[in-house]
Amino acid sequence: MQITSSRNPKVKALRSLRLRKVRHREGRFLIEGIRIVEEALDCGAAVETLVYAPELLVSERAQALVERLESAQRLALSEDLFRTLSDRDEPQGIAAVVRIEDGSLSAIPLSENLLVIVAYQLSDPGNLGTLIRTADATGATAVVVVEPSVDLYDPQTVRATMGSLFSLPVVRLEDPAALTRWVLQVRATGLSLQVVATSAHAQQVHFDADLRHPLLLLLGNERQGLPEAVRDQADVRIRLPMVGRATSLNVASAGAALVYEVIRQRNYDPSPTSERAPDQSPHSRSGGEPAER
Repeated sequence: MQITSSRNPKVKALRSLRLRKVRHREGRFLIEGIRIVEEALDCGAAVETLVYAPELLVSERAQALVERLESAQRLALSEDLFRTLSDRDEPQGIAAVVRIEDGSLSAIPLSENLLVIVAYQLSDPGNLGTLIRTADATGATAVVVVEPSVDLYDPQTVRATMGSLFSLPVVRLEDPAALTRWVLQVRATGLSLQVVATSAHAQQVHFDADLRHPLLLLLGNERQGLPEAVRDQADVRIRLPMVGRATSLNVASAGAALVYEVIRQRNYDPSPTSERAPDQSPHSRSGGEPAER
């Protein structure tokens, strides 16, 4: 039966998930759109409720998603009511409620190719979401979000991840000191983990740093950057070269430049006769196609 009233208790509960305190109290958040719902399902996220508007399901792909989610609770809404819940100009008519399952540092898999991106107290949801998407695209091991920060489950953050939120471990960390303890624990296993901090005042540019080691990359707040105490604990401090009039990049752009330099160094073979077939690298997929939104 289709729900048409905004006073329906289930609709009110969905609307309340716009609030951070409600999301974390209830342990649930809302995702919207064909691609992100697909990613949630493909990656085994805990999808609890499917929310859809039959009139807006114009593609076979969207209709197939509704059929795929037979095990979840279903809420069919009128088109007008769904639009009131959507943050999109052209909603695709499908959303889902997902249970929050925060990861832990201990669950991050360790290897010689370890690459953990630390988003340190970011304040912009678009930046955080884009960093998570970049981490996924570059095959990073995990993302750590150090609080206080913009909410990982804010609708704008989730949308900016384009589903990558479900593709790799993402850890929320309320105690920054826990990261230092984890670094010591990792090193105790024999892994030579290097902590790299970004700083606009660093002497070394990122091209000159050796980034082939197991790596923890620290990216700071959009305005203040990394706290001085955090920078001082790093093994290496690096900056991006600025050769034009602009003196900085936003943290998402800076993070992308740094992470792609990491994988360039790790994949580079200086031998003049070496050749790599396109399918031999996990990073060989083309990134030139526009994403479906």
